[in-house]
Amino acid sequence: MQWLLALTVALAACQGKGREPTPGSASGSAPLVSIDAVIAVDAAVLPPEDASKKLDDPDPPDPGKVIAELDAISAWQAVIDRAQLLERRGQRGVVYGRVGPPIMMPAPLAEQSTDAGVKIDAGVIVSPYTWLVDDTEGNGSLGIRVKLAGKAKEGDRVALDGAWALDDQRHWFWHVDAVQALPAAAPSDLKEALPPAPGHTVINGELPGGARTISVAKDGDAVYFQIVGPAPANIGDGWPVADELGNPAFALLNLPGERASYGGQDMRQPEERWVLKRGQTYWVRIGKVRKRGIDKPALINARTAPVRVM
Repeated sequence: MQWLLALTVALAACQGKGREPTPGSASGSAPLVSIDAVIAVDAAVLPPEDASKKLDDPDPPDPGKVIAELDAISAWQAVIDRAQLLERRGQRGVVYGRVGPPIMMPAPLAEQSTDAGVKIDAGVIVSPYTWLVDDTEGNGSLGIRVKLAGKAKEGDRVALDGAWALDDQRHWFWHVDAVQALPAAAPSDLKEALPPAPGHTVINGELPGGARTISVAKDGDAVYFQIVGPAPANIGDGWPVADELGNPAFALLNLPGERASYGGQDMRQPEERWVLKRGQTYWVRIGKVRKRGIDKPALINARTAPVRVM
């Protein structure tokens, strides 16, 4: 760097003032400066933001680069690609997401007394599974069952090597072979609070402030609508929605995670699908409104889970 060379020469000249010239040197020449002095000067004149940064501090890992090196896919993408990740076929993969809460299950029915033989509901207990929440889409509404066996705690962002397997109740779960910690994900730009746990249960709620009817929606709005036609024949076809029942469909709306599986090999179970009722009002926050002309419904993807308006 030219500025560093000039500074070094100036420093050397100052150090040489008032000294007798060394034998064999010209009276106007400057003595050599040690490399330690150069480094000290370099650090002293660095801009404040650089001077405060230690040279030996490693840069924080790039989450995207780490995930790419692992060839990992998001938790819900593993549901879409399930047919290519089956343990019984010897297939393997790596999924990533945020460790959520444990999954609860009904407790076994208990006999109240041996004489009457009456069985009572014992409530719910913790299952062997934990939610792995997809932190790339759905605002926390999408997740998969994973069998962690205490290898990570709630809130950790992890990559899980393993494959899909079926338990005794014929429910899919991710059989984990190895766990690797990941850097935290970037904060979401969505305003809506995360649900306490993922799932496809539609909850009841009120309209948020500023919500618009779907027919006047703009990119990123919170919108409310009614289902005005049959449910999609295939996942990814979209729900026909309008301001109210009786109106022509303004848009075909895809809810979080509703993407077609590769090759049409969809292995989603009923609890992994959204169920909406015709004529009921719901609201979601949407992404981009893709208009296709006057005679065709727009295409819209929801960024949050549907909420039933009461």
